[in-house]
Amino acid sequence: MPAAKPLFSDVLTLDGIAGQRGGRMLFSGFSLSLAPGAAAILTGPNGAGKSSLLRIVAGALPSFAGQVLWNGESFLENGHGVHARRFAFVPPDDRALKLLETVGETLSFWARLRDLPHAAIGHGLAAMGLGPLRDTPVRLLSAGQRRRLSVARALMQEESPLWLFDEPFNGLDAAAEGLFLSALLRHRARGGMALIASHHPAEVQDARRVPLAGGAA
Repeated sequence: MPAAKPLFSDVLTLDGIAGQRGGRMLFSGFSLSLAPGAAAILTGPNGAGKSSLLRIVAGALPSFAGQVLWNGESFLENGHGVHARRFAFVPPDDRALKLLETVGETLSFWARLRDLPHAAIGHGLAAMGLGPLRDTPVRLLSAGQRRRLSVARALMQEESPLWLFDEPFNGLDAAAEGLFLSALLRHRARGGMALIASHHPAEVQDARRVPLAGGAA
């Protein structure tokens, strides 16, 4: 059977990006290009600016220098709203989860917030093995289960070509890590891209490991 035609054909280009925090230069002259199906792992010490770079690409932080290009044009050419639909984001921690909501309610709220189809909820539950925990309040979840839920929220966004994941492996056991890596492979097979900040030694197939030089905070 012939391989399915990729859904996405977008290209992300970072050209000479520089990032600051608190008036201190974290990194400068950072360049990277991601073609359809590509993945890159940002590495470096704490304080090197990995999270800041992801936030720059998300449009949540300005770049001190350089430019972010989407298919050769400024990524904010058509506004933040248009760019926000291009990416799924996983933060480095799970503090945004509401403790009194159930797993299912959390994903349902996220689906409404992102204008996702109802079927996306089931996809998120299945992608990270959360089906049996659908009616469990977040406050009763273990740290690893909360991390799975944070990742599942992002995996619901199947129509977003770019994944920006900040330490997605934190707290995941071997089974959950395998689920995430499988989802990542499916995303890339569709032409999706991934930019991941991680200290974790997990092997992401055919991913470039890109060091981000910087000093400890």
